[in-house]
Amino acid sequence: MRVKPVAGTGRAPPAWAMWLPGVAAFAGAVLLAAVDLAGLVMGSWDSPAPGLGWLKAGAIGQCGLAVAAAAVLIAGAAHPGWRRGAAASAWALIALTAGWFLLTRTLASS
Repeated sequence: MRVKPVAGTGRAPPAWAMWLPGVAAFAGAVLLAAVDLAGLVMGSWDSPAPGLGWLKAGAIGQCGLAVAAAAVLIAGAAHPGWRRGAAASAWALIALTAGWFLLTRTLASS
């Protein structure tokens, strides 16, 4: 009995399969970092609002997630065999970005 490999196992996934979630993860992290920074600036105009430290932590975390998304894009572009893992990592980064934003916003408003 001869075992046949699954069709397409030796080929790398198409580039768009990695670029779409990777760019979305990077853009989302940058956008939410800008939202956190805008909230930080607006919250400190007259008298400092409580919870500004959480907005600062949110912006720092979003910048870290943007760096991670850029690293995933670079790794997936440099190594076509890593595209599937890069795409999965980018989707996970999108979920982390949204979760971090919601967590820090909730903690800043409480």
